[in-house]
Amino acid sequence: FPVPDGDTGTNMLLTMRSAIQSASEDCPDGENHSVGAVSSALAQGAFFGARGNSGVILSQFFKGFSDALAGKEFLAADDLALAFKLASAAAYESVGNPVEGTMLTVIRMASEAVQGSDSDLPGLWEVAYQASQDALAGTREQLPVLKEAGVVDAGGLGVVILIGGALRAIAANGSSGVELPELSRFQGTANASGGPVKAEFLDTTLEQEWGYCTQFIISSVDGRDLDIGQVRTHFQGTALSTVVVGDQRNVRVHVHLEETGPALSYAESLGAVSDVKIESMDSQNERFASSSRSGAVALAVLSVVQGEGLAHLFLDSGCAGVIEGGQTMNPSVRQIIDAARSTKAVDVIVLPNNGNVVLAAEQAAAAEPSMHVVPTKSVPQGVTALLAYNPEGTWEENVAAMTAVLSEVASVEVTVAVRGVTIDGLEVEEGQHIGLLEGELVSSEDSSEKALMAALELTDLSSDAIVSLYYGAGSSAADAQQVADGLEAEFPGIQVDLIDGKQHHHQYLASVE
Repeated sequence: FPVPDGDTGTNMLLTMRSAIQSASEDCPDGENHSVGAVSSALAQGAFFGARGNSGVILSQFFKGFSDALAGKEFLAADDLALAFKLASAAAYESVGNPVEGTMLTVIRMASEAVQGSDSDLPGLWEVAYQASQDALAGTREQLPVLKEAGVVDAGGLGVVILIGGALRAIAANGSSGVELPELSRFQGTANASGGPVKAEFLDTTLEQEWGYCTQFIISSVDGRDLDIGQVRTHFQGTALSTVVVGDQRNVRVHVHLEETGPALSYAESLGAVSDVKIESMDSQNERFASSSRSGAVALAVLSVVQGEGLAHLFLDSGCAGVIEGGQTMNPSVRQIIDAARSTKAVDVIVLPNNGNVVLAAEQAAAAEPSMHVVPTKSVPQGVTALLAYNPEGTWEENVAAMTAVLSEVASVEVTVAVRGVTIDGLEVEEGQHIGLLEGELVSSEDSSEKALMAALELTDLSSDAIVSLYYGAGSSAADAQQVADGLEAEFPGIQVDLIDGKQHHHQYLASVE
């Protein structure tokens, strides 16, 4: 920031997706893999899928971990300290002109904090997370342009979330004990305090010229090794925002240039050039500054949810807005249209998240050509669809991708029966707790926890399953934790994540992936 180098969050997200895909392919679920193998696969995927300046630097974070953990079976505290040290060194080495007050600073300060601690493994992650948050808060004072705009560094925020997410995954007290930054504070053109970026700052950046963000990979041919130092030196002398990473066989280059031809010609003289991406930063900057004034964006996602916790979850996951609604409180077609228009987006993707809301959403879309529906019939489906959302994609690409993943999640709901009934031989009395799997009644018990367990047992709880458990306003964190403990004891190897959804009418919502 403020170089209009695509979108930092999107670039880091796409880089992470590539890393995870690589790890999934090289280290399939259901098998035992060493930490060395997993870290190597993550680093490889991040390298080949790196997007933008921030994505390339992020790939070097994983490279440092991979180098430190090579040949290791398990991750120990000493290994983590070395991994952070090498990650910081690799990140700084990759950048032609390292600037403090960026994601580099956040990585370095997390690394330095870990080196000075004698904590155990979970404790080291906590130390790194706290240090990264402190470093992020300081970026505004370190980099004048951030202070002028009233923002913190976006890449630094991404690093904070990455480290915090890792801590959530390994924390002994479960994921609910680790608080991540509320991303809704940073959405759109909001600054670090949740207010708009200063208009005079936008005017200044609009007047500047940026050129082209140019990225490509050079691969060695005919057995000739690449000299990464030579490549880095060349581009440091001919380009700006230079990040060059790789090895003797593959080198990834990220540069900002006024003319791209000479750079590509030089690269072709060294080897085979692939994965070429050229984007006009002047056009990006003009779109950003214009949309900052008008509030218009190209694409937005709108979700129908009920419950304060779920609303925050969807906003933090990338939704531009939420409509209060769901079970027993279905929004009208007019409410959906008005909410979509309020996003000021050219196109809006709507997630109904309830079978009773899908029709209203589709009717709204029929009346508004700019609205498009992904037919999510439950909150878990909505979360899964949102994870497949790519802010840089078209609405057609996103609707297809988000719809395709709906079949990958099993949705469970637990509520209270309002009357007695017998369905498929299952007797239900008024006031009993019932469990529904994909909207079908499957259990009836004297407690919501029993109904939930009975429904979940009908899903595929294999050793690599991930269960996301959203407990409602009528359930306590202690009760939810007891259910999670019971599931993990009965089905070894599964992962249970607890989310305080605060939803009404459903004591529990759950997804199994």
